[in-house]
Amino acid sequence: MIMSRPAIILFGDSITQQGFSAAANSGWVGLLSNAYTRRADVLNRGYSGYNTRHAVNLLPTVFAKEMNPKSTLFVTVFFGANDAS
Repeated sequence: MIMSRPAIILFGDSITQQGFSAAANSGWVGLLSNAYTRRADVLNRGYSGYNTRHAVNLLPTVFAKEMNPKSTLFVTVFFGANDAS
């Protein structure tokens, strides 16, 4: 029997995309993934250079209908750094 793990969905800009920083295991996504090892699947959906306007257009793709909300542990949404430009 295959048991599925709950998902942690990380949606954001380059801060999310580059969250698996290899420099001294300092990336926040890497640390989160390590904390939930064998308990949840971390799905990194970071898009470098994107702002909130782009994010709204991506919502149907990132949060597809086939994703089961009951199997999602939590979601982070981090945008704003590129909105100032």
